[in-house]
Amino acid sequence: MHQPQTYQNWQDAAKERAADATAMLPERRNSVGAVYMAGYAVECMLKAYLRRKNMPYPRSGQSGHNLRGLWQSAGFRLSDIKDHSGAKSFFVQIWDTALRYQDNTEELTHSTEELVNAAKQLTGWISNQIRRQRRNAV
Repeated sequence: MHQPQTYQNWQDAAKERAADATAMLPERRNSVGAVYMAGYAVECMLKAYLRRKNMPYPRSGQSGHNLRGLWQSAGFRLSDIKDHSGAKSFFVQIWDTALRYQDNTEELTHSTEELVNAAKQLTGWISNQIRRQRRNAV
């Protein structure tokens, strides 16, 4: 097993984690697992963006999963995402790998479904930023 090397590899990984999160929803509505996987989709898409711009990012350890740090490294601001409900901001401000130890969704700020959908919107927004980079590079 190895880490993705290209921005396309990171995007593919993000799509897989998003699919995992979506697949969990119907069977386990109150499981934090879907939110956990959705966070990894956001992480992979942020790394795709950073890789596309040839910007450094942590490749291991806790800082490699710090969505706030990756978001800031990309030069993004929370105001960029137009988040009225706060569900998308959850991933930048609150999501953490420690969610894997949480046994229920009671402490989450939104429903599991809302958060998974917010992660899809967030990864879509980041993907659009990557496409803009490709157009600007041509």
